[in-house]
Amino acid sequence: MRPEPCVRRDVHGSVMVIRIVNPARKNALDINAYTLLSEFLAQAEKNSEIKSIVITGHDEYFCSGHDVEDFLNNPIQDETHPVFQFMLRMSQCKKPIIAAVEGFAVGIGVTLLLHCDLVYAGRSSFFKMPFTSLGLCPEFAATFIIPNFSTHCIATELLVLGRTWKADRFCEKGFVNELCEDGEAFNTAMNSAEELALLPTESAIRTKQLIKNNFSHNSEKSMREELAQLIDLFESGSFTKKPK
Repeated sequence: MRPEPCVRRDVHGSVMVIRIVNPARKNALDINAYTLLSEFLAQAEKNSEIKSIVITGHDEYFCSGHDVEDFLNNPIQDETHPVFQFMLRMSQCKKPIIAAVEGFAVGIGVTLLLHCDLVYAGRSSFFKMPFTSLGLCPEFAATFIIPNFSTHCIATELLVLGRTWKADRFCEKGFVNELCEDGEAFNTAMNSAEELALLPTESAIRTKQLIKNNFSHNSEKSMREELAQLIDLFESGSFTKKPK
């Protein structure tokens, strides 16, 4: 019997909803999940009826990051790894991507938000990037985006110390557009997705491209620099199952 997919896709009118559904692992992502995420984003890009994309979690979580066991068994060795292919696909996506966060976002569950066009979060949600405590370094261009869109000190607190931030502080620093009452982030995201869908498609796509031109070039450069460091850390045996 085939296991249930840990990432599911639904279409609501002109909006594709991509939902991370892995409750046994608190919505952690494994290589199969990354493959599905890439496939669904590609489908949304190709389908002219889809105008916007919403990414959300399931139950009380958004995403707890990489599935550590899966990551140990399938380490990143080069750019062909499903996690890096997903990063490229998401960072290059032309259509607007909106995130709806409830509960917690950890690791790549946070860094993928940095590439969304709009982010909505429940007031009780929180964010954490514990890469260094796992013997890793950040990914998905976090080391470019966070210091360049906040400060070096903020980047150190988030990426080196890996401290947990509550939603209000994450919003205050501009990483979340709006705080919602708990349980309402998805509805708020869908409202914006439908608003975007009413805009002339080509003008919305071109405006997003103009906004992200320099950002995209530098973030992809950073992603490749981070990848090289991650591979080196894997090979050195630095990666651990539990935060130190």
